[in-house]
Amino acid sequence: MNKTILIIVCGGTGSGKTTIASEIKKILPKKFKTQIVSMDSFYKKREYMDQDIYFKHNFDHPNAFDWPLMLVSIQSMLEHKPTMIPIYDYSKSERTNKTELIPASDVIIFEGILSLYDQKINKLASIKIFVDTPDDERFIRRLLRDKKERGRSDDNIIGQWRNTVRVMHRLYVRPLRAEADLVIPWYKMNQTAIDAIKGGIESIVKKGNKK
Repeated sequence: MNKTILIIVCGGTGSGKTTIASEIKKILPKKFKTQIVSMDSFYKKREYMDQDIYFKHNFDHPNAFDWPLMLVSIQSMLEHKPTMIPIYDYSKSERTNKTELIPASDVIIFEGILSLYDQKINKLASIKIFVDTPDDERFIRRLLRDKKERGRSDDNIIGQWRNTVRVMHRLYVRPLRAEADLVIPWYKMNQTAIDAIKGGIESIVKKGNKK
């Protein structure tokens, strides 16, 4: 493959973005070196850390992300270069000072709640996907996940959902559905989506090989 391909997977919190990204990786030819990169790695550093963090910080607003670093990193990966990106600590909801190396890859799958927000990044993508999931399903998934994996209380999770998550989804995330080439239903990676993604990748590879 002569060109690194960028696939963007967007959708609200708890929509199943990571699952869809993993499914896409599975259906791609084994000969392609594929990496999944989370937008969470590019949260801005915060200056405080306490038990009220979820009410003091809006994790779902575009301003929560380091867009310049995100763009530079994606451009580097698309130039088929090994790229260092930040590591995000989900237990503390904090971008750490540590980094991880993303090796030179044929396909980068970039997933996140606002991964289709920036037009400069959108222009670099070969395929743009939005995972369409009802609000009630997303809330249930987030509640179960944050209690089990992050040790948060019901009141804490519900409060954050009401104060920021739900509002930001309506203002910023849901409108990004219009930016997508393909909208995938929340409950499954259906055959139509699989065929479309495979066909898109094959077309891109053929065009690249002719150059």
